[in-house]
Amino acid sequence: MDKLKFENFTWLQNPEVFQVDAVMEPLYRIENDGSITYKGLGPLCRVIRGKGAFQGKYAVQTFNALSVYMATKRLGKLIHPIWGTFQVYLIQLKMEQECREDYIAYSFEFREADESGVIPSLPEYRR
Repeated sequence: MDKLKFENFTWLQNPEVFQVDAVMEPLYRIENDGSITYKGLGPLCRVIRGKGAFQGKYAVQTFNALSVYMATKRLGKLIHPIWGTFQVYLIQLKMEQECREDYIAYSFEFREADESGVIPSLPEYRR
């Protein structure tokens, strides 16, 4: 299987977990009489999570390289070999447990952006 990619970063070993949550927030309108009317659904937003481990001689450098992408705060292409391409921001990167020089357990979270580069608001979204 091909490897997961984010911009120029390619996972040497695909994450053990790759999860996509597709979410749309219900929208309501408060009428003049105070009643609440359902207005429809907000924009589709996908929250993409994964976890795995970077292993081997370059585990620390690999984790740090992904950290640099997060620090740039730029929209980028996440390409999954089966599920396709997403326009996303890397919004969370965690070192998951006690690590060693040759083993870094990690998790990540990406949020999909719309065509103008904006992440739709999901104020009530809970994992």
